[in-house]
This record gives sequence, C-alpha cells and structure tokens, in this order.
Amino acid sequence: MIKGDRGFADVSVPSRVAILALNATLRPLGSVLPQNRLGVAAARLGLAVSCHIWFDNKLPHRSVDEPGPRGRTVGEWVGEPPRPGTPIIYYLHGSGYVGCSPATHRGLVSELVRRLGRPAFSLDYRLAPEHRFPAAHDDVLNGYLWLLEQGHAAEDIVLMGDSAGGHMTLGLAIQLRALSLPQPAAIVAFSPLVDATWSLAAERLTDVWDSFMSLGLASKMTGLYTGTAHFDDPRLDVLNGVGADLPPMLLQAGGAEMLSADAERFGAAQRAAGGRCEVQLWPGMFHVFQVGHRLLPESRAALTAVEQFVAAVESRSTARDPRTA
Repeated sequence: MIKGDRGFADVSVPSRVAILALNATLRPLGSVLPQNRLGVAAARLGLAVSCHIWFDNKLPHRSVDEPGPRGRTVGEWVGEPPRPGTPIIYYLHGSGYVGCSPATHRGLVSELVRRLGRPAFSLDYRLAPEHRFPAAHDDVLNGYLWLLEQGHAAEDIVLMGDSAGGHMTLGLAIQLRALSLPQPAAIVAFSPLVDATWSLAAERLTDVWDSFMSLGLASKMTGLYTGTAHFDDPRLDVLNGVGADLPPMLLQAGGAEMLSADAERFGAAQRAAGGRCEVQLWPGMFHVFQVGHRLLPESRAALTAVEQFVAAVESRSTARDPRTA
C-alpha cells in the first residue's frame, strides 16, 4: 500500500511545497516544545497559524452561547442560521484536544457549507490542560442534544470532525447508542484519531514520514486531555465500539501520515461488524490536508469525494423513506 513509500512523488507541485514547508517549520518546532503551559501556548499558536495561512474565503458566522440540556452550548453557525428541518453540519474541530477553535477552522467549515449546501454549527468545546476528560466529550454530547432541542432532526445532521474532532465524532456515535438516542445521518472524519494510546500510529511510522507532527508531541498533547487511566472508556476506545447500528461513515487521511493506520483499522473493524465505512487514503498527503482546499488540488478532490458521499447517503435515505413514495 504505502510501505516504504512516502508518496511524495505522487502529489501535485503545490502540495509538495506545503509538505516541504511543514517539514521545515511546524514539525521541528513542535518537537522542542516544553511540557508546560508555555509549551501548550506555543502549540496553540502554531496550530492556529497553520490553519490561517491557507487564505480561506470565510462565510459569515453567528456566535452562539446558550443554555443546553447538559450545560452551556458555545460555538457558531457558519452560513445562514437554519430553521428546523434544514439539513445541517455539526462540526468538531481538531488539534489534539488542546488547541484551535471554530475561528481557526472557519475556512474549512465555510467550504463544506458551500459544497454541501447546508449551514454548519461549529462547536467551541473546552480544551486541555485546563479541562480534562471528559469535558470536551460532555460538550460534544450537549451540543448535539442542543441541536435536537432546537428542532433539528438527527436524520438532518451530518456529523463531521478532524483529528481529535474526528475521534469525538466516533465517540459521540458510540455514546448515543449507549443512551438510546438517535444517530446522525452520517459521519465524515478527516484524519481521525482512533487509538488514543497512539500504538497504531507508532506502528505506521515504520512506513511513513509524518510531515505534520511527531509521535512524541502528538501523544503528549492528547495525554494532557486523556491522562493515563481512561483508555478503556467507550468514548475514547472507539475501536471496540464498532457496529452495524452506527451511521454510514467516510474517513479520509493522508497516505503519508501516521494516523492513516487509525483510519484503516477502524474502517476494517466497522465493515467486519456489518457497518458501512469507506476509507480514503490520499497518497503522499499530510494530516488534515483538506484545510488547504484553496491551494491544493488533492484537498479539493477530497472535498468533492465528501460531497459525493453525502449525496449518496441522502439518496439512499430518500429511497427508504415511505413519505417519498
């Protein structure tokens, strides 16, 4: 598949430039960050800058800070705030549970809103190390319940996220099952974390060079949230929560990133359990490369595949709905 080949020769010239820039900046800087508040602040700044440099064309947004069923719901609507019955995106940003925000991901979310023709609610969940597990997961569940409380049906929601946000999309689906609550129509995750111990990623590093981050930094960042005693919690141990009762899923990852192993392993397990999970690995590409849609051909192609996946899910749902007969 990708063993022994980072895939660099297979990517476009703009993507090669981006990969070289990551190798020269974000990755080496991350490897020397101290494990303290200064290191966290520096990591947050680096992640925010890396999200903002793509010259995104952002849509208008409206901030939300309202009471929810299980606490405050904080985030923003990107695009026109919807009425009940309107298809929507529920987006969970990534960055290792310690950084970024709806503002840093507004460009990517805006592009998803344009392509899928539906507004998005982007959640501003609590971050580590100030807030440890399960704070972010509690916020994610509360945000979903808040959307239902606003009159948005579960079948009108496409749940999306990247990296740690992708991890939480899977964890939310498993938690909804445990609570006997309705599942979203579909899940789309970009470079999702699956194994919070990073064992799968460590194995993949024998085959790839991850230009975005080192294993040591990534595991330290998420460890500020997960600690060391919660890996068997179903919200974190998502690989053991697969099942045919979960929504159809699309997982995308870069072929040259260590979390490609996570996407592959989850997809295989979910299909073996009778579920539907499509996994797309993009040769030579890096972690959450979709954020570069304004500049990188591979990013645009990946988002086109998201459009096609969501359209196919909607088509099947319409075919099954007796009201359309």
